[in-house]
Amino acid sequence: MKPDPHCDPCFPDTRWTLISRLRSGDESVSRPALSELCTQYHFPLYCFIRRRGLNHHDAEDALQDFFAKLLRLDSFASADPEKGRLRSYLATALHRFLIDWRKNGHLPRDSNDFQPCTPRGDALNLRYERESGDTSDSPETILDRRWAHELMTRVLTNLRETQTARGKGRLYDALLPVLLAGGRLQRGQSAELAAELGISEGNVRISLSRFLRDYRDALEAAVLETVPSRHQIPEEISYLLSLFSRD
Repeated sequence: MKPDPHCDPCFPDTRWTLISRLRSGDESVSRPALSELCTQYHFPLYCFIRRRGLNHHDAEDALQDFFAKLLRLDSFASADPEKGRLRSYLATALHRFLIDWRKNGHLPRDSNDFQPCTPRGDALNLRYERESGDTSDSPETILDRRWAHELMTRVLTNLRETQTARGKGRLYDALLPVLLAGGRLQRGQSAELAAELGISEGNVRISLSRFLRDYRDALEAAVLETVPSRHQIPEEISYLLSLFSRD
C-alpha cells in the first residue's frame, strides 16, 4: 500500500455522520458538512469528470456547480445509507448531473452560493496527469482508485496524529514501513528496531501488535463511514486493498 502524500487529512470516524449532517435542515450544520465532503471527495470526483472527457477548466467548473447543487436541492435528503456506499451515490449523482450540465451549455447555476475550500488551478491538472493511472480505466474505476488512496492516506495521517499525541511519534515512524510491507517483521528486523528504539525485541513485537491493532481500528472506522452497515467492512477493506494491488 502506498498512500498518496498529497491528500487532505481527517476522515470522519463514525457511521454516516457526514451524511446525517448533510441531511440536516440547519444550514449551520449542512454547509460545513458539504465543505467536509468537498475536501474528502474533490480529487476522486474531479478524476471521474476528467475521465468523462471534460478538460481541466470545464471539470473544475462542473464540480463546483455539482457541489453547489447538492446543497441547494437538499440532495442528501434521499441518500439512504442502507442502499449503498457513499462514493457510489456520489458517482451516480455526478453522472446524472453531467448529462444535464452538458445539455445546458455548461452554464453554472448559483455556483456562487457555495464556495468550498477545494484546490483549483494548474496544480490540480498536474496532479491528475501524474496520478490518473491507466487510461483504459473507466470513470468509476478511477474514482474508486483515488478514493482508496485518499482514504488510506487519511487513515495513516490520523494514526500518526494519535500516536504522536500519545508520545509515540518515533515508534510510528519506525513501524510504518513494517505496516506498509505487510505487517510482519522480516528476519533480523526486530533486533534492528530494538536497537533503534532502545527497547527489547519482545517490546518491539508487543508494540507492533498494538500498532497494527490501532491501524485496523482506524481503517475500520474510516470504512464504516462509507458503507451501509458494519458487516460490510471486511468486504470493503478487501476491495480497497485490491485497488492498491492493481496499481
